Amino acid sequence: MNRRKAIKHVALLIGGSIVGTNLFLEGCVRSTNKKIAILFEKDSINLLNELGEAILPRTSTPGAKDANVGSFIPVMIRDCYSEVNQKAFVDGLGEIDRRSKLEFGKKFLELTSDERFSFVDILDQEAKDFQDKRKEQLKLDEKELAKELVENKDYFFFKQKMDKLRDNTANHFFFLLKQLTLTGFFTSEIGMTKALRFVKVPGRFDGEFPYEKGEHAWAV
Repeated sequence: MNRRKAIKHVALLIGGSIVGTNLFLEGCVRSTNKKIAILFEKDSINLLNELGEAILPRTSTPGAKDANVGSFIPVMIRDCYSEVNQKAFVDGLGEIDRRSKLEFGKKFLELTSDERFSFVDILDQEAKDFQDKRKEQLKLDEKELAKELVENKDYFFFKQKMDKLRDNTANHFFFLLKQLTLTGFFTSEIGMTKALRFVKVPGRFDGEFPYEKGEHAWAV
C-alpha cells in the first residue's frame, strides 16, 4: 500500500475527523500561502520532528522522529489545508520558542525531555479548549445558515456551504500538529511495520482470530 492510500484509509477510519479529509480523498490540491515555504527549511523540519517526538516519543517502538514527520507535515499543510489553517499553522510554529520561554525560560530545543512533555501537555489543553469553542461557534453558524437556506429554499448546497464554512474557520495550531504527527507516523513505512503489525498480502477474514492483551493493532 502506498502512502496516499494509507492516508485515505486513516481519514476514513477516523470518520473524516482529520482536518483536510476531503482533500486527502480528492488528491490534495490547494492554493498556497506564500509563508508556507518556511516550513520546508531545515530548522523548521528539525523543530517539527522534535515537537512530534514529544507527542509520540520512541519507547519499545519507534517514535515520530524516526518516521521523519517533520518532512511529512509541511507537504500536507501546503497541499491539503485551507489558507486560514496554513496561516494558523505557520503562525503557531513561529510562536513555539516564545511560548517555551514564557513557560520554562528557554527555547523549546533547549528543554529537557520531561519539560518538552509538560510543554506539549499545556498546548494540548489549550488546543482542546480552543476546539471546543470552535465547535460551539460552528453549531451556531450552522443554525443561522440553515435558517437562511430554508428561507431561500437552497437545500442542495447546505452541506457544501457548511464544509466551506468549516474549512475557512481556523483550527488551533497544536490540534493540526498532533493530527499530522499521528497521521504521518502511522502511514509511514516504519510506523506500519514497526509499531503496527503488517501483512503485505493478507489472508482470509477470520472473525474469531484470538487477541492477546498488549498486541499491536494491524496496519490497514
